[in-house]
Amino acid sequence: MRGLLFRSKVPHKYVDIHKDTNAAEQVRAINNGNESVPTLIFADGSTLTEPSVGEVKAKLETMGYRVGISAWLIGNAWKLVTAGAIVYGILKLLGVI
Repeated sequence: MRGLLFRSKVPHKYVDIHKDTNAAEQVRAINNGNESVPTLIFADGSTLTEPSVGEVKAKLETMGYRVGISAWLIGNAWKLVTAGAIVYGILKLLGVI
C-alpha cells in the first residue's frame, strides 16, 4: 500500500499502531474494536479498512490522483510473485522444468 501511495505521489503518513497508542485507539474506533491494518484515513474523513489495491486506486482517482501502471504493479507485487511461484511449482511437478 505504501508503495502504491508513494508512486502515485499521494502525501501520506505511516503510523505503526503498535508504537502509537492514540493511533491504535483511532483504528479500533473505526473498526468496531479491531486493530485491522491497514486502515487508511483520507483527507476527506473517509476510511478504508484492509482495502484491495483496486479499492484504493478508485478512491484516489475520485480525489484527483492518477494511479499509473507502475503504482498498480507495486501494489499488486505480492500477487504477481505468488502467481509466479505457483506456476513454477506446477511446471516443476509436471516435469516441464
